[in-house]
Parts: sequence; C-alpha cells; structure tokens
Amino acid sequence: MTNIRNTIHRASLQVYVLAVALLSVLLVSPSVAQTLSEQLLPLLENPGNPLLEISSSEGDLYIELFPNAAPQSVRRVLDLATGTLMPNGNGGNYYDGLTFHRVVPGSFLQTGAAERAGRERPRTMADEINARGLGLEQQKLLDNTGRPHAWMNIADTADFQDRVLVPLYRNMNIRNREQADTQQERITDRLRNMNIMQAHELLGYRYNAALPSRRPVAGSVLMANKGPGTNDAELLISLIDTPWLTATHTVIGRIVAGGSLANSISRQPESSVRIYHIRPVEILPTDVVQQPVPEGVINESNQP
Repeated sequence: MTNIRNTIHRASLQVYVLAVALLSVLLVSPSVAQTLSEQLLPLLENPGNPLLEISSSEGDLYIELFPNAAPQSVRRVLDLATGTLMPNGNGGNYYDGLTFHRVVPGSFLQTGAAERAGRERPRTMADEINARGLGLEQQKLLDNTGRPHAWMNIADTADFQDRVLVPLYRNMNIRNREQADTQQERITDRLRNMNIMQAHELLGYRYNAALPSRRPVAGSVLMANKGPGTNDAELLISLIDTPWLTATHTVIGRIVAGGSLANSISRQPESSVRIYHIRPVEILPTDVVQQPVPEGVINESNQP
C-alpha cells in the first residue's frame, strides 16, 4: 500500500511540475518579447522608424530604417522583406535564402544579389540623396596642387579621365582631341572651379534638396549600386566611415544591434553566411527616452 501511495505521489508531482512548466511558458513568452522591446527601443533614433531583423546562419542583426531620409528606398526594402514585391516562389520573400555574397573584412558586407540564387532583381530606382545638405557644393574637386579630393576616390589617371574628363568633355560638346587642345583654357577653368557635387552631376547623379542629409558613417546601411539611378534591392552594410560613398550611395538605415556580429560576418568567406530571412520587427510600445541624434545626421530639423 505504501508503494502505491508513493507511486501516486510521484505521478502527481510530475503532473504538477509539468503544469507549472507550461504555465511558465505562457507567462514568460510575453516578457521575452517585452525584453526585446526594452533592449531595442532605446537604441532607435526614432521609435516610429521601421525595424528590420536580418536572421542569418551566424545570428541576428537589427537595422533601423530611415523613411524620412529615403522614403522610396525604404518602401522598396520593406516590400521585398514582406513579400509584397517579388516573393521568391518557394513560399518565402525576396531576401530569404540569399547570402552575404560580398565581404571586406572589417569594412563591408553586402547582400541582395538574387541572381546568385537563380532569381531576378527588381527594377532599378533613383537615388535619394541631398548633396547640398552634405556640403558637397563647398568641396572643390581639385586642391591647389591639382590633386582630386579624397571623397572622389580617384584611383589613377585613367580613372580620372573616365570619371571626370569624359563627362566634362561631353558636357562641353568636345568630341575629339583637336577640340580639346583648342579649348584647354576653358577646360582648365572648369576643372579649377568645379566642386564635387558638380562632378557627380556630370556623371548622372541627381539630388533632392528636400531630404534630410545623412553621411555614410560606420554602421550605416546603404543601397548598393553600379552608378547613378541603379539602386534595386542590394544592401551594403558599412562597418567603417566611408566618406568616398558620400552623395553616390543612398543611406537608408543603420545597425542598432549586432554590430560585433556584422564585423564577424565580414571576416567569413564570401557567400558562406546564409540569410534565413529579412523581416520587419514589430516591437511592443513602451515609454522611451529619445536618444541623442547619432553622428551622420546633418539636417536635424528635418528628422522624424
């Protein structure tokens, strides 16, 4: 009889422990979500900005998006991340299953090249940059010695010819060497007085002075491109300040959590880190003290 009572007691205890465990799960789950909110909300520049989770085989990154600074670009990324635009055909969304296909250790990581997974990219779209707000009209193309400004990132003489002289000659309607020789004085004068903004405009970049201005500083998320007006879906996460990308790459957000992980991913072999998904994160509202505006924001009065 004693053994029977002990067996019943142990069984009852096991049922009780199981019930407590289940109740704990039900009670803890909301607090876990709340903990995520408590961790991420104070890190946001604006609690109303969209938040993205990049879930990868190495861990999760969290990105705050800037819809006021780049409204169309942010809308594009959100549409791709939610499947509103170009779902991958396997029940997932555009970024699902892609990789960080380009990495530079300690400097960059890049994702969004759907053709590597046998899929198409979305159509290209315009840049969203305020060059005047970044002060590019005040930066001379050449210094007193004739050396190009460091932000132009000119590699050599051939690069200078392709990115500065050819567009300038086209603008001046100079079609051959003979015409260039006869207009050397005008060419020299144009180069001497040209600023970086004008040089980029000759290349085809177009700017919007109504947008807030953001510099590509460490932690920035930018639209990768192949020249003016070629943004599509590819994201570039910069781990260092990149002034040479100023006014040529649209800044759409910044890392708010996972910076060390991003640095680690940048040191892995290219395409070895897989992206499970990129999704908007809905975090629970709470009272948040507004954080100081971080470095990289120029036109603070226009910020959300």
